[in-house]
Amino acid sequence: MVRLSLLVLAFLALATPSYAQEQERKLVDRLLSPNTKLANPDQNKKFTGGLEAPTRSAATKSFYVSERNLSRTFVADRSAKTTSFRTRNYSTQSATVPTLPPVRSYQTKRTREAPPSAYSTKKYATRDFAGNRPFLGQGKSQKAIDEVRQLLNKNK
Repeated sequence: MVRLSLLVLAFLALATPSYAQEQERKLVDRLLSPNTKLANPDQNKKFTGGLEAPTRSAATKSFYVSERNLSRTFVADRSAKTTSFRTRNYSTQSATVPTLPPVRSYQTKRTREAPPSAYSTKKYATRDFAGNRPFLGQGKSQKAIDEVRQLLNKNK
């Protein structure tokens, strides 16, 4: 009984990916050749509303508004004199800059000279610096850019 249930589970486990592969193909087919006859039925529906809003009349009672003057008058207007404002006179004075103390000098010992290197007289053959020759390697992006340039410049 256990073997039979394991066999059924193994069959279901293997059948599921195969069904998924079939669905994948159907999706690709729908993407590559879509059915253009399918459309929403409300897509071409016309709106048949009125051009303006309907007007309605309603009966109202008459009312009275008394004409009162709502503005107030002020008796004492205050005035301020503009001549009371004065500017101050500022005087300029020379700034006093503090003097720095004199720089002290200290005596140091002289260093002994470095002895010449044992390899200072030998010469070795070297290659030219890499910056003197052009770089000929191209990456993916440079190749793609060159291909686009060639396609664009064909008509010229």
